Amino acid sequence: MRLRHLGLVLAIGSIVAACGGTVTPSPSASPTSTPTPPPSSTPSPSVAPSVSPEADDAIPIGALGRVVTSDLRVRSKPEVSDASALLTPLLDNGRQVYVVAGPVAASGYDWYQVQPVNAAGESEELPFGWVAAADKDGTPWLVGDAPECDASPETAAQFAAIRPIIGLACYGSEELTFPARLIQPEATCGVDIGWTIDPDWLAGTCPQPKYLLAQVENDEFLDVAFDPDLDTAGLEPGVETADWQDVVVTGHFDHDAAESCKGVSNGEPVPLDPAEIVMRCRATFAITEVQPAGS
Repeated sequence: MRLRHLGLVLAIGSIVAACGGTVTPSPSASPTSTPTPPPSSTPSPSVAPSVSPEADDAIPIGALGRVVTSDLRVRSKPEVSDASALLTPLLDNGRQVYVVAGPVAASGYDWYQVQPVNAAGESEELPFGWVAAADKDGTPWLVGDAPECDASPETAAQFAAIRPIIGLACYGSEELTFPARLIQPEATCGVDIGWTIDPDWLAGTCPQPKYLLAQVENDEFLDVAFDPDLDTAGLEPGVETADWQDVVVTGHFDHDAAESCKGVSNGEPVPLDPAEIVMRCRATFAITEVQPAGS
């Protein structure tokens, strides 16, 4: 359990470093052909962004997109201006993204707010922000991409193989049920990094859960949260492996509480965009029901 929380703290530390450091401007997306130069750091006339009318090729909010150019730039605002920071790293060709908002028309481009998706086994922090969907001549830089969704997982190992953002795209708030092992935590996180996310049970930076969950197959921990309204009757897990309790759990991504998630400073600035915080909460799998196995 301590290792799980240490990993979370280290991951969050890297987020703080990535989001709090100085961003050095670099070239924007470079299409595979040679069209008009894409959004750069050169300010354009100030024009208020506007929501684009729904086009036939618009990518729906809540769907996945796929980058179809090399080095697509992510910006902090949907516009080309000095107020719109250039974020790094650039997004590579083939990178999947989850569409959070858009399209928004500004600076001659249509923009989508996106959460890039890590490939399986990849841990690099990728920038949350706005990308232009196409060059001014119509050459696409971002297109819709249907996720490859397996049937609902029947085992904890199958659930563990689901990347959170892909799980959100595939299953939304659909309830998923699978067997697992319930654990009494030995200790809590114990590290305050100066900011957290409220509600703490869903995405806090120093979580102190009532229970932990592990795979039946190999006892590896699962990255889940436990709904505070969970009925705990009949649940008596222990700390030692021999005392872990075999259970059947039910839960879902996109918990109702996710939309209320917000950053809270405990002395340090919150380094995440408010919309990114909500996305992190929406991609957290919340356990809402636990039954002892065989009950």
